[in-house]
Amino acid sequence: MGYKKVCLDCRKAYNRPADLEKAHTSICPQCEKPMTELYHLFQPPKQTDIKKWNVVKFLVENGFRYYHIWEQTLRDESRKIYGYQNYAKYPETMKEAKEFVERYKEQAINE
Repeated sequence: MGYKKVCLDCRKAYNRPADLEKAHTSICPQCEKPMTELYHLFQPPKQTDIKKWNVVKFLVENGFRYYHIWEQTLRDESRKIYGYQNYAKYPETMKEAKEFVERYKEQAINE
C-alpha cells in the first residue's frame, strides 16, 4: 500500500509508493511548498471543492492523516468508553469533522 503526497494549498494529491527505508520531503511542483503525507485511505476531493478541502486541512491540523480510527463502543448511560470495534468513517463536512476530532482526539497523532 502506498500513501499520498498532498498540497493543501494547491488542493492536489499525488500517489506515492510506500518507502519505509527513507523518509523524504516532497515539494509541490506548483507552489514549491512542502507537501503533507496522508495514508492510503485518503480520497482527494475535486480540486474545486474548497469546502471538502477545508475539512481535509482541519483534520490534518488536528492530527488525523487518514489512517484507521477505531470506533468507540460506549456504555448506554455512563457514556464511558469500554471498547473499540470497526473503523470510523472520516467526515465530509466541517460540522462532522469538528465532532470527529472531539470524539477521537485520543487517537490523533500530533507531530
